[in-house]
Amino acid sequence: MGQPLSWDLYTVSGVLVATAGTVVESPDQLVRLRERSLFREVGENDDSDVAQRINSLIRHFPTTLRAAGSTRLEPLIRLVAQDIMNLAELDHDATLGMLRLMPVANTAIRHCLLTALLAQDMAKLSLPPKDPQIETTVCAALTMNIAAMDLHRMLDEYQGPLDSGVRDLIGRHPNAGAEILRRSRVRDKLWLETVTQHHEQMDGSGYPAGLKKDEISIPARILRIADFYVAKIRGRRYRRAVSARSAFRELFGTERSRLDNRLALMLLRRIGLFPPGTLVRLSSRETALITRKQGSDENVGKVIAFINPSARPHQQPIERNTNQPDFSVIGIVDPDPDWPAINWPAFWGY
Repeated sequence: MGQPLSWDLYTVSGVLVATAGTVVESPDQLVRLRERSLFREVGENDDSDVAQRINSLIRHFPTTLRAAGSTRLEPLIRLVAQDIMNLAELDHDATLGMLRLMPVANTAIRHCLLTALLAQDMAKLSLPPKDPQIETTVCAALTMNIAAMDLHRMLDEYQGPLDSGVRDLIGRHPNAGAEILRRSRVRDKLWLETVTQHHEQMDGSGYPAGLKKDEISIPARILRIADFYVAKIRGRRYRRAVSARSAFRELFGTERSRLDNRLALMLLRRIGLFPPGTLVRLSSRETALITRKQGSDENVGKVIAFINPSARPHQQPIERNTNQPDFSVIGIVDPDPDWPAINWPAFWGY
């Protein structure tokens, strides 16, 4: 509700029911639309197919990063940034959910893309519309770990305390990343500055320069928050993934003095405590997926159950009302490797 339709909607016989861009303005209108079997036209290369575009993004982004060191890097990264911004405009909930759930061979790629999406959310809320700094912020998010992609992937599998050599690589990667961008002929000073500063902290405890408060650019503060949040909800071999609620509890708790709380609050209001793409356990013992943010920050939103109490897939996923005691959310779960292959895009209608 309150969002424009992404497509023209038709009945099965082809009668136009609502045109693309129509804003769903009332609960009654939303109920009437959702109760009907409605269809959209899809061409072979339809740009409105969010799932197809996200899949392409996941597959091709590693190739884009391999252009590092050449003048091809900047225009390619800007194309990826524009695609993320367009996908967010077309269907933010589906983009967030699918980036979190669709298979990715390299976990560092998922981290960059998710961070870029959330960074553009905060940039759009904190900067004037069409401000070029929004795109720059997304570009910086996509390249913040360009000097440490292999290290990032290794850390996902790392066990035990970090040795001094690994800690040194971590501490050097912001400056090393900015140097790679300069060798690639990136001349955008804010982009370079943001990559250099994305681990700086408001209290001066960050690295590499120990900057404080207004010494840190707004885009760098945005990346600090998005990077931290995505790392928490993803987890690593040595650290379990946590819920969005737990991640925000840290952002506003132990991390409060180290980050820009105004920007963190913007992210909370944008995605809520139960963001699309979150897998939950219901009191019915079913496993379900949150597909849409609806209502306030603490509202669970639209929930689709797809694994039954016997741990087998439902024949057809079923929408559940979590306000009913039988279907209340009792916990957050991770994907189970024993599940059969799941067509995640179908939960959003793609």
